[in-house]
Amino acid sequence: MPEGHLLHRYAREHGAKLRGEPLRVSSPQGRFAAEARSLDGRTLERAEAWGKHLFHHWDDGSIVHVHLGKSGVFLHSAPPARVLPQARLRLEGSRLVATLIAPARCERLDAAGREDIVAGLGPDPLRTDADPDRVIDAIARSRAPIGAILLDQTVISGVGNVLRAEALSLCRIAPSRAGRDLSRERAEALWATLVELMRQAAEDGRILTVVPEGEDRASIAEGETRLVYRQARCRRCGAAVETRPIGGRTAYSCPRCQPE
Repeated sequence: MPEGHLLHRYAREHGAKLRGEPLRVSSPQGRFAAEARSLDGRTLERAEAWGKHLFHHWDDGSIVHVHLGKSGVFLHSAPPARVLPQARLRLEGSRLVATLIAPARCERLDAAGREDIVAGLGPDPLRTDADPDRVIDAIARSRAPIGAILLDQTVISGVGNVLRAEALSLCRIAPSRAGRDLSRERAEALWATLVELMRQAAEDGRILTVVPEGEDRASIAEGETRLVYRQARCRRCGAAVETRPIGGRTAYSCPRCQPE
């Protein structure tokens, strides 16, 4: 499932290459056709991400909200680009064609609709307006496993299974450990680790936890730099990685580096 860093990457690229000019807007698939027709020829004013949500703000005051779900993706091409019949939304400018495929949600909202969505979300580590104390205080009050807390989008936005596994590994925290059993210092270190990990992932377009010295980041095979996520053995100490369901997803951890 796409995680928050990818939405921030999309927002950055759309803001840089689609903003400020009339766009050709269409829905080749047809499921967003009426909304696309009403936006065709309008100007995108800005794009923003909050957790796993993307918001396009238009010059008529409307907002297009996208949630990718499990398999959604934006494909980016230089214009002109082939029209894909399965596209829910196609945005074409002079510098970029952005094609949205298989989202969980693609809808037109007003400002109040956006506020309703944001009101149910926790702070996003990649946003400058994020309040880490909200997250740290929520962790301190919770009896739930920290692995479940990190996947709760009402507590912290944008963290998915890969980020959960790798951040907890980097901080040497077992995913089964109760949130309230973490010291404030360790909870603050976990937040800082997520900020750093997600910021770099937004630059790379994928999560690379450890990069071997001298390696080109773009050429590293997927998964080779993960410490524990979908690894047979911990890439730090070599111990067998343990898996268990936590928060509705498979949690990966090293029993040696992340003792309970």
